[in-house]
Amino acid sequence: MSLESDRRSSGAALETERRGPSKQIISDLNRMVQAKPAPKTLPTLEKKKAIEGKTGVGAYNEKKYQNGGGGIASPLTEEDYTKREYWPEAALSSDGLFNFPALKSITLTDAGGAKAVINLAQPVKPTAP
Repeated sequence: MSLESDRRSSGAALETERRGPSKQIISDLNRMVQAKPAPKTLPTLEKKKAIEGKTGVGAYNEKKYQNGGGGIASPLTEEDYTKREYWPEAALSSDGLFNFPALKSITLTDAGGAKAVINLAQPVKPTAP
């Protein structure tokens, strides 16, 4: 087979495919002429009565809500600085010029008299750039 005959046969095949078989054309025309079936509707539901209002009942527990929200009351005050705890190794500044004690924990008292302890992480030694 030559290239020309290949082209002609593929062209004829495309033309036949575009025209389609005669049965397909007839069914397409019939579909356009015939009326479409009515769409299905949902069944109607019977109306229901409204729910009547009722008086609500709650059980209040006074002891449960006596102490407030449980958070820390501002301001926080350090009453005794001698209760501070320090890490064994001092912290070195990033430039290496200063050496200062590194806080481990500090104890504070809030406005409600409750103790609050702040625990701090051990400082990491800076690495040389």
